Amino acid sequence: MKVLLIGLGQAGGKIVDLFIAEDRKSHVPHTFEAIAVNTALSDLMGLKYINREDRVLLGETVVKGHGVGADNKLAAKIAEEEIELILNKVANKDVSTIDAFILVAALGGGTGSGSIPVVAKHLKRIYDEPVYAIGVLPAENEGDIYTLNAARSLKALLPVADAVILVDNGAFLRPGESVREAYERINMEIVKRVGILCRAGEVKHAKVVAEKVVDASEIINTLKAGGIATLGYAAEAVKREGFLRRLFKKKEYDIGKASRILSVTKRAVKGRLLLPCDYTSAQKALIVIAGPPEELDRKGIEKARQWLESSIRGTEVRGGDYPVPKANNVACVVLLAGITEIPRVKKLLERAKKVQEQLATEAGGERRDLDYLLGDIESL
Repeated sequence: MKVLLIGLGQAGGKIVDLFIAEDRKSHVPHTFEAIAVNTALSDLMGLKYINREDRVLLGETVVKGHGVGADNKLAAKIAEEEIELILNKVANKDVSTIDAFILVAALGGGTGSGSIPVVAKHLKRIYDEPVYAIGVLPAENEGDIYTLNAARSLKALLPVADAVILVDNGAFLRPGESVREAYERINMEIVKRVGILCRAGEVKHAKVVAEKVVDASEIINTLKAGGIATLGYAAEAVKREGFLRRLFKKKEYDIGKASRILSVTKRAVKGRLLLPCDYTSAQKALIVIAGPPEELDRKGIEKARQWLESSIRGTEVRGGDYPVPKANNVACVVLLAGITEIPRVKKLLERAKKVQEQLATEAGGERRDLDYLLGDIESL
């Protein structure tokens, strides 16, 4: 699946930069192309792998390259007024070769949070390709303003994006670890999962072709469920065997392969999601099993698909394999789409509502106090 990534804000730019770094390690043709957008010049200059000509500075006359802080309303206004700068960069890419757009941003910040729904809306207006978003939620200890920003951004983003893959920062924090310390690891989790999903259908070697290819249409059809989606991942190391051992080994070893595939699928779904949720509420799902070709047992993949089909609310579960000849493990990526039971998001929205009410009360109180104090002052 060929994807044009657009990183918005500091976090979005860093994640997309990592996508490009990992993608360029593989043989051509590449899976990802990228554009970075920011209101802070220093953040754009700090990127390492996105081409200089593919970086867009917004709001130069408004914030003078210093960013918008955590003001996502200002970021949305700037993005709306200067959307042509972004659309011109997109037009310079060969959009006819891509299968989808993926916008990436932290929903709790300023630039990315405010601009991601604006960019999604305008891409949908102009292009027929689906527009997806990867939104990173702030951890619960990151503060009220970030919670409110995330709620505002999500409210504006869900109606305009074809699907939103949410990432919960807090789910990957280790005891005593700060979000800042965990950024790099969390970003790699995102890149690894989305990378496997998108690369699965891209044939790079004529001799290594999947038995059941997961192409762009499979991913797009799964994400047609819309709304909120998430990705799960799990892997298990395998002992590589020589050619003669594989040739003469007993047939019953295949049972072990099938069991391993089912096991990693269950672990990917039940405990390793980018967004913890009730996976049974998903409307659609897609399973990709990656690993050495000799370990990708077809019966195991079918059993894993049947298990997930019997577990989720919907009835559409697609599945396929992604042969990686030099891999030392069997990995599973699961895409769950159209999820409805997400305690983390409900809690975030409830907290955001209280924060908004509190801010409104404080502002109203200040105005009343000033009105009272100014009451006896002679008017000009």
